[in-house]
Amino acid sequence: MDIDRVEWYAGYRGQEKPRAVWVAGKKIEVEEIIWQKRIREAKSGRTREVFLCRLAGGNQVRIVKYNESESEK
Repeated sequence: MDIDRVEWYAGYRGQEKPRAVWVAGKKIEVEEIIWQKRIREAKSGRTREVFLCRLAGGNQVRIVKYNESESEK
């Protein structure tokens, strides 16, 4: 599944959790975040968050979000 963009829940920490994805111009809601993991890369020191989500309709997708402030280093 090719995701065009992700809509995020934006709390006090900014973009925190995925709420919906857009695929081929259609919005598909995230029904459940099955698991979430924060990973720090040893060499670069960058962190990323990986979400495994169940979408409306039952499909599962993995969404990776890089920390924006660290991506500029």
